[in-house]
Amino acid sequence: MKSNVKTVHNEVPNEHTTSPEGHYKDWPNAVGFDVRGDTRETIDLPISGHFPNYVAGSLYRTGPGQSKVPLASKDQDFVISHWFDGFTTIHKFDLTPGDKDRCSGATYSSYNQTDELIENVRKTGKIDDITFAQKRDPCDSLYKKLKTVFRPTSSPPSAHKENIGVDFRETLPVEADKTNHNGRRLLTVVSDATVAKQFDADTLEPLGVTDQHHIHKDLTGPLSAAHASHDPETGDIFNYNLAFGAKSSTYRIFRASPTTGEVEILATISGYDIRGAYIHSLLLTDNFVILCIWPAYFRHHGASLLWERNILDSITPWSKHPEDPSNRATWLVVDRRQGRGLVGKFQSPPFFCFHTVNAWEQPSVGDSGSVDLVCELFQFDNTDIMHQLYLRNLVSNALGAHNLPMERSFDHAGLARYKLKYIPLSGKVKLQEFPSQVPKAEKIMYIPSPQSGDLPRINPNYSLKPHRYVWGMCDRGKSSFVDGLVKTDTHMQTCTYWEKEKHTPGEPIFIPNPSGVAEDDGAILCVVLNDETGNSYLLCLDAQNMTEMGRVEVGAPIGLGFHGKHIPKRA
Repeated sequence: MKSNVKTVHNEVPNEHTTSPEGHYKDWPNAVGFDVRGDTRETIDLPISGHFPNYVAGSLYRTGPGQSKVPLASKDQDFVISHWFDGFTTIHKFDLTPGDKDRCSGATYSSYNQTDELIENVRKTGKIDDITFAQKRDPCDSLYKKLKTVFRPTSSPPSAHKENIGVDFRETLPVEADKTNHNGRRLLTVVSDATVAKQFDADTLEPLGVTDQHHIHKDLTGPLSAAHASHDPETGDIFNYNLAFGAKSSTYRIFRASPTTGEVEILATISGYDIRGAYIHSLLLTDNFVILCIWPAYFRHHGASLLWERNILDSITPWSKHPEDPSNRATWLVVDRRQGRGLVGKFQSPPFFCFHTVNAWEQPSVGDSGSVDLVCELFQFDNTDIMHQLYLRNLVSNALGAHNLPMERSFDHAGLARYKLKYIPLSGKVKLQEFPSQVPKAEKIMYIPSPQSGDLPRINPNYSLKPHRYVWGMCDRGKSSFVDGLVKTDTHMQTCTYWEKEKHTPGEPIFIPNPSGVAEDDGAILCVVLNDETGNSYLLCLDAQNMTEMGRVEVGAPIGLGFHGKHIPKRA
């Protein structure tokens, strides 16, 4: 669909210009990248087919909705540059259990989380806060840039203004105390910054914003992982806090308990070979936290963030020189049980990753006091994927979608496993000081895309344990975005697809069958955009054979978003 609306100058040239060639490979998806409005009053929706009773409960989804804002003073739109920066909307599907082991009904609601931010953009035509990749006005003078960098501290963050919407986690007690919730049931949504937003789990209304320094005085850095790791038995949350200094960067690995509120710093790590990087997720085993620092390093010890005002432009361009000392990934292993701090350091060839999958321990050969750590993640050859996620490349009728090279980042990506050997379970550890002596992380498995996919999910009952199956989104080049779901069998290194032409899926969420025995006995819930009708539906698949069991038609589009959380129906 062509648009005659002009764009403002902080959009990349030709970013959303309609292509005369139409939609990329005749797979329209533009409606999913600019969804305006929300559905705050819960609506009833019919179920086609069936949803098994064990998926009953609430499915939350978060991610960008609106990406364009009509300006108040001009016949123009302010346009979001990058998929990650779209204005957040949170969605909720409630599935009610019924007779004959089938859900009897479904409801839907949604809530735009950034009303105040959108109104401010409408009036001013700009976003002042640090973003992931929003392009700034190229006409800004040196004076304007310096004024932005050194502007006075802004007013306290507003729950209706802060654009926080990557993933969900449990709310910590101190966060609940700082949020005026009046007994409401809370959930928290987070991003790669250290701020977190609490919202009403029933109405989805945003209620408050907190920062990591609220939960521990030493967590003062600005960045953290959007995907914390969780202990499936205790519910404890494990993450890092990255602080920048004039000469070095410091990672603080910490544990936080949603039950007791206790927060413990497990390790404080810095040094000449430790560089601040953009790290979206980390790994956990029974006894250790694993942080992999891949070479997505920030320039000038993070000072580039203040100047560029976005994360992506602050990252050092990828080095392809084999002798460059930064051309490696550094794996850090931290004890989470005995207070020993950093107990392992490894290196591997460089790669980039958004999403880790799982990790577990296995006995080391010939050493009963040590374990090997198996770490699984979906990796890319380099950081190009972050640049390919500008909307000018993803929106099917944008010029960039037609101008992308034939080889895309998913052509050089895959599901990988690395082994970190001989981690002592107790006692003091002396680590090698020289990079040339640091042991290597051994890659023991690699299943290339599209036989594997990103936004990976596993059966949660296999968290911190060896597992066989991974479900993800796949990109086979049929559309300008993604074109199906893939189930990967890591034992046989085979895969099974779910696909429907011109239907764009989101992240698949696996829900185990409580009566099942097999690892893959369960259901997949996934929000899908029907690109031909412009409406979305909630899809339920049999996770074993990836065939449809049922769906719930929404009758309106849901933005092509990021992640979800399923909360089972309480007895």
